[in-house]
Amino acid sequence: MTPTAPPPRLAAPPEALDDDPPVRVVMSPLGPVEVPSAMRVATALEQLRRLDGGHLVTRRHGQVRAVAEVDLLRHVLEAGARPARLLDPVGDLARPVSLVGPDLRRSAAAELMLAREDAVLVVAVDGEPCGLLDARTVLHSVARERR
Repeated sequence: MTPTAPPPRLAAPPEALDDDPPVRVVMSPLGPVEVPSAMRVATALEQLRRLDGGHLVTRRHGQVRAVAEVDLLRHVLEAGARPARLLDPVGDLARPVSLVGPDLRRSAAAELMLAREDAVLVVAVDGEPCGLLDARTVLHSVARERR
């Protein structure tokens, strides 16, 4: 009986094997959801629920901003019995965020998040958002490597 050769293995892309991959490899696969800054909080919460996302991206005076689902919920809950806060525009709650290029390394992105106390970075190409990178995504990418 002759031993059979193992099946050929496919080569992984080099960036998938990198200990410190570029953010384009680990950023949110759905990319950011950009919404008009005039969108109402209620509509934004519904959109986040439907997309199972954590952040929305908007622009105010040309500046890219992001708002987290938790910030939208906090805004509504702090109002107590005043449901009018559901009608507030998302642009009023969104915070300026750092834009990073898709080739920035994961470690550099994590350092930037810590230094600026940013919960999320927007990955952009030529100033146009194409992905999101938050602390949870970074942690998940590190944990997957350790398996």
